[in-house]
Amino acid sequence: MNPLELAGQSSTEPGFDFPDCLAQDLFVAQAMRAPERPAVISVSGGLSYGELLSASRMLGHRLRALGVKPNTLVAIVMDKGWEQVVGVLGALEAGAAYLPMDANVPPDRLRYLLEDGEVEVVLTQSWLDERLKWPGNVARVSVDQPGLLAGDAEPLARRQTPEDIAYVLYTSGSTGKPKGVMIGHRGLVNCILETNRAFSVKADDRALAVTALHHDMSVYDIFGILAAGGSIVMPERDGTRSPDHWVDLINQLGVTVWNSVPAFMEMLLVHAAARKLVLRDRLRLAFLGGDWIPLSAPARIREHFGDVQVVSVGGPTETTVWNIWFPVKQLPPDWKSIPYGHPIANTRYYVMDQNLNECPAGAPGELCCAGVGLLKGYWRNPDQTAARTAVHPRTGERIYRTGDRGRLMPDGEIEFLGRIDRQIKINGQRIELGEIEATLIRQPGVKQAVVDAVEVDGQKKMVAYVVPDLGLQLQPGDLRAAVENFLPAHMLPSTFLILESLPLNANGKVDRSLLPAPTSNEPFPGGLPPMSGMEAIISSIWSRILGVAQLSPTDNFFDLGGDSILLVQVHAELQEALGRVFSVTDLFQYCSIRSLGKYLEGQTKPQFTGDDIADRISKRQRALEQQRRVRQLS
Repeated sequence: MNPLELAGQSSTEPGFDFPDCLAQDLFVAQAMRAPERPAVISVSGGLSYGELLSASRMLGHRLRALGVKPNTLVAIVMDKGWEQVVGVLGALEAGAAYLPMDANVPPDRLRYLLEDGEVEVVLTQSWLDERLKWPGNVARVSVDQPGLLAGDAEPLARRQTPEDIAYVLYTSGSTGKPKGVMIGHRGLVNCILETNRAFSVKADDRALAVTALHHDMSVYDIFGILAAGGSIVMPERDGTRSPDHWVDLINQLGVTVWNSVPAFMEMLLVHAAARKLVLRDRLRLAFLGGDWIPLSAPARIREHFGDVQVVSVGGPTETTVWNIWFPVKQLPPDWKSIPYGHPIANTRYYVMDQNLNECPAGAPGELCCAGVGLLKGYWRNPDQTAARTAVHPRTGERIYRTGDRGRLMPDGEIEFLGRIDRQIKINGQRIELGEIEATLIRQPGVKQAVVDAVEVDGQKKMVAYVVPDLGLQLQPGDLRAAVENFLPAHMLPSTFLILESLPLNANGKVDRSLLPAPTSNEPFPGGLPPMSGMEAIISSIWSRILGVAQLSPTDNFFDLGGDSILLVQVHAELQEALGRVFSVTDLFQYCSIRSLGKYLEGQTKPQFTGDDIADRISKRQRALEQQRRVRQLS
């Protein structure tokens, strides 16, 4: 039976009726209806719906032969590409759930996630299979391998039910270890179909898949667009952070739907403003979520893209992609933030006090979620599941305690007020400061460590304050290199400050208000190395944009607090100052003043690939380790 016609077997949840089926069934229905329609497209090719269905079924047969079963995890460790979509659908076709992982995480974290996820099969790409260090007990399947997808394409008998797990996403954990959020098919089907219904996403829509697969907004890029019969526009893997490339794809391939964290949209807007680009009649719909949206963003989006419907989407990973939204129209001038909005169909929000009593309208409390999209639990962690979920004392329904503060407004909108605990979000990534602190304290020579989020020029930066063991000396570079083995790049503090002791309040607890503010204006030992020519031009632009008065040729842009948005600004000013055009992607590779200067002078050639970030981290780690050994011998 066509999954899109299962109204007679729909969920009993009140509200929007949605079919009682598996998430991949929605794609299968569209593939059977129009197999020739483009499903995944890029500048280098793509897959039709029929080809994608055949490829996912072939992979599903291969995975079943390897023994995968319902509610077990097939890891997907890949760079951007069509292989990701085949991998996701193939894992579900086989009957398993998928576990997306960042291919650039440190080796120790990769090993931990595979072990904790009890992963026996990894789907990857041939170049990553050769480069990454894998545990010996996992079978690896390179989806791009010639001849792999040339087997049995017959339909596979369904082994899952809508109550089974569709995917697991690992998020930062306050205990010092990441935790896996288990999301079921039923909630996913509700979210994607309600989104498509509410915003009229159709077969002629094309979404640009800029979001990384291990971020939950990518789930809509795949399942939402394919459920509507639309097309996923896939960036090239060396252009995933390049606004130049995004603009080319929007223009050339007719992108109509944007879906990302606000920081990515900000990169696009900064680039468009620098190039004076007006891309009207391109995008028609922009989903922004995972972080605060600047009040100026909707107007700036419309300035460059015309009449775009901007939608603020929200909700924790534990509530399936997003479970609340606010379509942004004209914003009153006295608004201080964009409202969180209304819950989507078949989901509910409650504002509750610490005893789980509902707060009256206007009173702040903890935001608690209920409804079809709630997580199945945390993977292999029943204690954490019990700590974060509860039973509503009035309705008897299961609720998830988000740790977010908010209040119910008289018009029924939810206003988001921040966090109750020490969790933060930077560029849409959820970060538990406790996990970073726990990682630092495990390092030799560290007695105490505190990590705090500091506001610098409107941007959140993480600062690590470290107290060494008595008589020991610690170097910030060594600390950073050590934790790079365990933490992904988005969880690395921008600054490491070594203190003799941490300031305490009257109760003996760390007084964060007395922690020293970081400064990049300390004089360099022995004076600043001289810079001239190209290095001086780069230094001047960096200094102005980063707000750093003194720079060394060996300074790393990201170590100074730079981020992707600021890098786009640097790119625009450098192109104007030099009167030439080059890719912003090159700035990710050459991220010191000296290396960038040599590249721009033609002394080095661009060699950037998606693998280079991990390579640079590894090389930097080895260099800092060598420096540490030299100091020990001297």
